[in-house]
Amino acid sequence: MMILALTAAILLDAKPKTDRLPRDENPTAADQSAAPAPLLTVAVTLECTARAAGRVEDCRVLGETHPGLGFAEAAITLMRDAEVEPGPEDYQFARTIQFTP
Repeated sequence: MMILALTAAILLDAKPKTDRLPRDENPTAADQSAAPAPLLTVAVTLECTARAAGRVEDCRVLGETHPGLGFAEAAITLMRDAEVEPGPEDYQFARTIQFTP
């Protein structure tokens, strides 16, 4: 589970690689101002069911800061093997997962 989170963080290097461009191809200041802001932090809020036995199941996305980029699916995958302390009955809870570069 931790490997997936680290892999996602490594792959999400949103900083532009302007130092790799030849000198005459560097974007001008006007071009850089039109570029989207880098992903400094991404958050996905999930609602899940904790079973009395301690298993976490049925997670669904309540909200995400950058929809459509695959972070919701990654958050659900991270919660797939999650467990909580066993209790007397099932209950629902919300969890926000933050991805940072």
